[in-house]
Amino acid sequence: MTCDNHHRRGKLYFRYGTMGSAKTALLLTTAYNFEERGMNYICMKPAVDNREGTSVIRSRIGIERRCEWILPEADIYSMLVEIFKKEGFKEWILIDEAQFLTTMQVDQLARIVDDFGANVMCYGLRTDFQSRLFDGSRRLFEIADTIDEVKSTCTCGRKTIINARIDRLGNVVFDGEQVEIGGNDKYMAMCRRCWAKRRCERDMIDAIDFGE
Repeated sequence: MTCDNHHRRGKLYFRYGTMGSAKTALLLTTAYNFEERGMNYICMKPAVDNREGTSVIRSRIGIERRCEWILPEADIYSMLVEIFKKEGFKEWILIDEAQFLTTMQVDQLARIVDDFGANVMCYGLRTDFQSRLFDGSRRLFEIADTIDEVKSTCTCGRKTIINARIDRLGNVVFDGEQVEIGGNDKYMAMCRRCWAKRRCERDMIDAIDFGE
């Protein structure tokens, strides 16, 4: 399939924020608005986030919408071309949990924008629980046309930056695999200062335990 709509000028968007910043709610609200206006769109998300057990995007506030799952090995470019053939061109492609995309998949989305003039709006986290960039987020920062931060506030009043991982007792965890799916039971968004304070407290406890 080739693009014969060169007049379309799509963009690759990245809207990022910490956990609990209502990114998914914004995506779902956007999808609802597109539907009300009769605009062609599709919702997608990486299958890495399989908390719902089915192909839906669900917000913490309780709203949800069906979506297409993106498998880790999927060629999103080919996947979307097939969807365009079967269902018609999609003016907007909304992707949740975009941090779980591979670098190659982000490049494939950029090709969809450039070849077809579609608008691809990715929502996701910037960094993991150790404050390191996810591969998908890094690539989006590198090549997205428009980047916006969805801001939220730490309990101390400062802006949240860190997606801190916590254990069952609420203690902040600093070691482990980069990807561990979870919600409020496993993560707490906080500012860098509060996160550093919790790290310092944890180091002190570990030092005391080691001394014993």
